[in-house]
Amino acid sequence: MDTTFNFTRFLKILSNEWRLNLKKMLLFWGVMIISAVIYFAFFRVDSEIVSKSQTFMLFFPLMCILQGFYLQIYYREFSSKTKTQALLLLPASRNETFWAKFLLGIILYGILFAAFLFILIKWNGIYNEKIMTLKAFPVTDWRYGAFERYQTLEVNLMIILSVFLIYLFFVSAYLFGIMSFKKLAAFKSLALWFIIIMGLVLITCIVYALFTGVWPSIAVPGINLITERGKYGCVMINIYPEILYGLGLFICLALIFISRIKYNEKTI
Repeated sequence: MDTTFNFTRFLKILSNEWRLNLKKMLLFWGVMIISAVIYFAFFRVDSEIVSKSQTFMLFFPLMCILQGFYLQIYYREFSSKTKTQALLLLPASRNETFWAKFLLGIILYGILFAAFLFILIKWNGIYNEKIMTLKAFPVTDWRYGAFERYQTLEVNLMIILSVFLIYLFFVSAYLFGIMSFKKLAAFKSLALWFIIIMGLVLITCIVYALFTGVWPSIAVPGINLITERGKYGCVMINIYPEILYGLGLFICLALIFISRIKYNEKTI
């Protein structure tokens, strides 16, 4: 199989992928928009103020989880031997097919993902303002005083990097799983990485207990280490931010690189 990269061929593959998956993509985002409408129509029917951060924390994990099922559409060839053989008959190199799918399945999804969350958070803010206007809370009401806080979504460099790394981890983990499994790749990927992460948490707890003599209630790298008695608490992300962010980025890029190699192996 040719492994060179030709930009003209790449655009043709990109156009073909877009044509094949446009209906599925529109269906996916249509369901997301309907979900957002249902959220505002039913889950917020009590007309209570909801902070922007709560809305973000509801939809961000959902969108990260659904990334795998969205990505599986673009690498659907590996779900059966027949579809894999059909991929081999395409007049294009492995580089062109892989990165065309990567561009539409990950880059485009990430852009639409960010736009969807941005609109959703703005919509939530407008909804909160409408509630405040209709109910006319007195100045003495606690909801009036907390309104500004509810309308603010804290954003700084560390939060942006953390959100980006979480999304990138989901992308790389799913991509690795899709290249490793055939049937139900997204589900199997979720199960695999859940087991791995829980194993790492358990190891972290054991190591923490060995050094402090106390079993921690929470022990996840980058999050507060809190013991049962509230002693020895620390925030690793504040102590070694460069190491943790660097390690996270390295793991994500390594998984994408390994997935690219496994893609070659599947199409030999």
